[in-house]
Formats: sequence, structure tokens, C-alpha cells
Amino acid sequence: MISVREAHDRAAIRPIKRAVEDQLLDLPGVGIVDIGEKRTSGCPTGQQVIIVSVARKKPMERLEVGECVPPMILGIPTDVVEERVFPQHAHCSLDELVPAVVPTPAATVFGGVGMAPCRPVVLGPASSAAEDRYRGREQYRGEGEYRRIGTLGTLVAGRGSAVLTMGLTTFDVACMDDAWSVGDAMLDPQTGRCYAELSRAALSGRVDAAAVMIDEAFDCCRMIPGVGSVTGQGVAAVGDTVRKSGFGTGLTRGSVASTDATLRIDHGDALGVRTSREQLRVVTAREKPFTGAGDAGAVVVNGEGGVVGLHTAGSADGRTGFACPIADVLAELDVKLAVTFRRLRAHDRPAR
Repeated sequence: MISVREAHDRAAIRPIKRAVEDQLLDLPGVGIVDIGEKRTSGCPTGQQVIIVSVARKKPMERLEVGECVPPMILGIPTDVVEERVFPQHAHCSLDELVPAVVPTPAATVFGGVGMAPCRPVVLGPASSAAEDRYRGREQYRGEGEYRRIGTLGTLVAGRGSAVLTMGLTTFDVACMDDAWSVGDAMLDPQTGRCYAELSRAALSGRVDAAAVMIDEAFDCCRMIPGVGSVTGQGVAAVGDTVRKSGFGTGLTRGSVASTDATLRIDHGDALGVRTSREQLRVVTAREKPFTGAGDAGAVVVNGEGGVVGLHTAGSADGRTGFACPIADVLAELDVKLAVTFRRLRAHDRPAR
């Protein structure tokens, strides 16, 4: 938990950060603008500043006029750090089955299971090491068709008279590009068995999310391995300890470092680079990373079992993850968290 002074300083910086973030993101190499504690020689100073993350730091003499991040913006200091952010999906060949970190029953759907669209995604030739990382370096074998893999984070239910059993994941995983449509089939990457179909999706300035309707042949459980039962919707606060269970890295823990991150994420040739505003930043001081390829779509859960975010992206080393605030996700998809044990059945298919 941060101090009252730190919270006050962040509140004072927030409107200034929002006013200048687009100009900062337009500078070459800038990918993230956030609020956080300034560090000098790796040591925290206690001073809250505007954090500007760049792909690679360069000496001042190598920067052109207008490319430098100002040391002070409207009286607020800045701190330039080296950090890149990538979508946290994975890729495999179309005929490959991928074992989960945590084995799951084949006929049961619950938070943390793997999910992959049945239709393939086409990847072009890699042009750089960074692009290899975006594509899923371990699975990339050259230009061609691949299966995209992510996580079904938790169960949700539709609103209104038709109650639907749905699973929550990201647009990046379930839709992949601009060729998606309602009814696209989703399979379990462990078994190759189809268990859901795309119901609705949103990719906006604050949300990267999708909901898939679960086939009634499968049992559903609101338990998340290692996390427990989802008790409802929570609100993230800086300093909160959180957990997530993803298909790629399983159960991991971290702490909320910010609720103010604005980042640009490359969603591939079809969708391009998109800006996501006021995202959650989760960091870990543990040896085990917080996130990895295949974790996109996992929900971030606080100590009371409340879902606070939907995990979308992370740093190259996996020690930092980013998530959409869950309130925005639920509002844009028009769904609610499923926190009861009763079986929810679909009667009507929702419109796109």
C-alpha cells in the first residue's frame, strides 16, 4: 500500500500525464507513459514522476532535435526507462497439441484453461529479434499459418433475459485480426477439442477483450486453479497483492505498481499498433516471472477473490504485466462475472 503522500502526488500528476501522453508516445521509440517512482542507479528515490518507457535508451548526442524526452513537463519530473511491451499470446503449428503448465480435466471449463481459435493466423517473415518475441519466439518456425493460443480467464454471464455461459479472454487471442465473426470456433490447445464459440468482442482505447460462449456439453466451474473462487468484481489499488493463472506460466503473483499506464501494443499487420489507456501495471520481485507467452486472457485477482483486471500484455522478461481494468471490460462486453455455482444455459445467440 502506498502512503498518503504518494497517493496525493500521483493524483496531482495524473491530469498532466493525461494531457501530454500522446505527444510523448509520438516520440521515436516511446511505448509506455505511466506514473511511478523515480529511480537513480536502480535505487528508488521516493519521488513520484512521469515514467516514459523506450525500446532502447540512447546517448543524448545521438538524439535529433525534438526526439528527447523533456526532463521536466509542467513542473513534473520525468524518468526515462528501457522497457518494451508485447501481447502475451503464443503460437504453435496447426497440428500440434500443447500441454498446459497445470493439467486440467478434458470435459471441464474453468479459469486458467487454454484457448485457441480454430481458424489459423498467418505470420509473415520475422524482420528482427523484437518481432520474433512478438510472434512467440519459441514456436515461430518461419512464414506460414499458426495456431494462436491464450487463456480463458474466468466465466462470465450475459445480461438480460437470456442467460449465457461464457468465458472471458482477450480480443487479441479470440479475434486475432479483422476477419473475425460471431460463431468462430475455439478449441482446447491440449486436446484439440472445440468447446466454445466467439460471442462478442471489443478493442478500444481502454479494452482488449472478448467473450466466448461455452458449449453445453462441457461442465463449467468458477474455480481458478491456485486462486480459488471468484467472489466478484474488485478495484485495483497501487500496492495490492494480486494473482493470475494463465495457460502459459500457470499461477503467478505480483503487486499492482500503477493504474495509470498508457501503452502502445502491436496487434499485427491487420490491426496495427493500438493505444490502451489507464491500464494496470503488475510487477513481481520474485525469480519467477509474472507473465509469459500464452497468458493473455488470464484474469488478475486480488486477495479477496475479486477480479480487478484482464491480462493482455507484458514485458520481454515477463517481470511486468499489463491488464485492462475489469469494470471497463465488463461494461464494453455487456457481461457480468459468474460467481454462482448454478449452470447457466444459452437460449438466444447475442448479436455482434
